[in-house]
Formats: sequence, C-alpha cells, structure tokens
Amino acid sequence: MKRIAELTSTEFWQEDEKIIVEVQKLGKKIWTEKLRRKTPRKIAIWHGDRILVTGTAEQLTEITGLSKNIIWSRAKHMDIDSKGRQFKYMEEEK
Repeated sequence: MKRIAELTSTEFWQEDEKIIVEVQKLGKKIWTEKLRRKTPRKIAIWHGDRILVTGTAEQLTEITGLSKNIIWSRAKHMDIDSKGRQFKYMEEEK
C-alpha cells in the first residue's frame, strides 16, 4: 500500500506507463478475489424468542418466497421484517 501511495502521489502518475503497470501489479496482489465458503452459512429466522426455521439462504428461499439476496441482507443487518421475523446468522461450530 505504501508503494502504491508513493507511485500515485502526483497528479500525473496516470500519464507514465511504467507507473501504471506497477500500480496494477501491486493492486492485483492486494485486492485478490474473495474466497468462497466451502459450506454455506446457516441462517435462523426468529419470531420473538423462538426460532421458526433454520437453513441456508437457498433453503429459506423455498420456504419464505424471499430471494437469497434479501435473506442474506436481512441476516447481515439482523433486520426485523413486517411480519416480525428476525433473520440472523447461526454461530459456526469450530
């Protein structure tokens, strides 16, 4: 990161082809593609203090009719929907 900051410190760094190539190489090393999980995370749907159902986002999609992206978003933010359901990620066993 320090080297990228040094290379891009001037306004005209994008005009030098050598600097562009080096910044791109460094950037690829730093910002690699995210690793995919080997097993999908389990999500629980709570209503009050009771668990209604647990499963992966794909399984809960079939049960609730909500899209996977909505389920993931609600679990990430622990949102409560209009029906009073709260979506949470389950604790992973190690």
